[in-house]
Amino acid sequence: MTDVLYLTHNGITDHIGQSQIAPYNLGLAKRGYRIHIVSAEKPGRDALMERYSRRFAEAGIRWSHVPYHNQPQVAAQLYDVAKMRSLALRIALEEQPRLVHARSWLPLEIGKAVKRETGARFLLDFRHFYIESGVQDSRFPWVYRMLGTRERGYFDAADHVVTLTDRAAQVLDARYPNPAGLSRYTTIPCCADFDHFDLSLLEERRVDEARARLGLAPGQTVLLYLGSIGAVYLLDEMIRLFVELRKLRPDARFLFVCNNGQEEVAAAAAAAGLPADSISLVHAPREDVPVYLALATLSVMFFRPSADLAGCSPTKMAELFAANVPMISNSGVGDLDEILQPGVNASLVVPDFAPTTLRRAVEQVLAVPPDVRRATRARSGEFTLDSGVEAYADIYKRLIGPPVDGARPC
Repeated sequence: MTDVLYLTHNGITDHIGQSQIAPYNLGLAKRGYRIHIVSAEKPGRDALMERYSRRFAEAGIRWSHVPYHNQPQVAAQLYDVAKMRSLALRIALEEQPRLVHARSWLPLEIGKAVKRETGARFLLDFRHFYIESGVQDSRFPWVYRMLGTRERGYFDAADHVVTLTDRAAQVLDARYPNPAGLSRYTTIPCCADFDHFDLSLLEERRVDEARARLGLAPGQTVLLYLGSIGAVYLLDEMIRLFVELRKLRPDARFLFVCNNGQEEVAAAAAAAGLPADSISLVHAPREDVPVYLALATLSVMFFRPSADLAGCSPTKMAELFAANVPMISNSGVGDLDEILQPGVNASLVVPDFAPTTLRRAVEQVLAVPPDVRRATRARSGEFTLDSGVEAYADIYKRLIGPPVDGARPC
């Protein structure tokens, strides 16, 4: 018997798979739960696939997957889900899982089907407002509206719901109240492996080499952006923040650590009249990201205002907390208005993007006492991987009890 059938359309070899999905499942397997993961994996990642196959096998996790497709838009995703559904139902009928854990929106149909066919408890892991996002951004909004008509059925079938933010839980609880009248929501923000992002463990040589590659002087002010460049992120507004920083620190450099967007960044910088040598963009594998975080004075993450961002808990936030890097974000994103506080984590949110607002924000973050900045990591325990794993383990225990054989105790 399998304790948990874990369904994710995001691949284990994706960034989110490596930073979130795999670490959570490895932690839960260590606590004794027998897990079988079903995912959709992108081609051309044989080395990573082999690495995770070994890690999962050593932890007692089984892993089955289908090929991931991204074209044509929408139809490719639905095709992947159909293939995953066939595979997951076959596994479920053979292994009789006690719990089906469906991560994000696309696998919810599969989770509901597994519950219907096997009687497994159903954990709905709501990561973001997929329908609202699709209606706003897709060329085929009518498809998302049609899919949205099925959403209530998933919540009616769910035995428990995980959200990334308290705001999302409030929205969903009002939209889909529990028929039993009891609260069934748990908020678990995106967490990070604080050991991986512990800058005290870095070899100084690696940081010095990275600084030299970028042509940075020791102590030079660096504004960091960590993550992808895309429609949901406000690149022009982030550049405007950097312009205000340069008025205070003329030698400041804007360092983008991301795997896309080089042309977009260069164009936005040029449009703002910034010299080309004030901007750097590096592509870094996960193992090298902490090296670049060690160069940062402060960081920025601005999101396009949208109703679907009520459920946003940026993974990068937890990673920056772990590295004691202050951040500036905008209000109205998930629970950030409550989380980012200068006296707690040397960070803040801005209510708008007016130059004076951005200037004050930079001044305020730069003025945070060093001891407050250094305390950020210690004050961010709810964003650690161990905290996230423990929260999921508590839900598993409530839904299906402890692991059947307790073969791998804590």
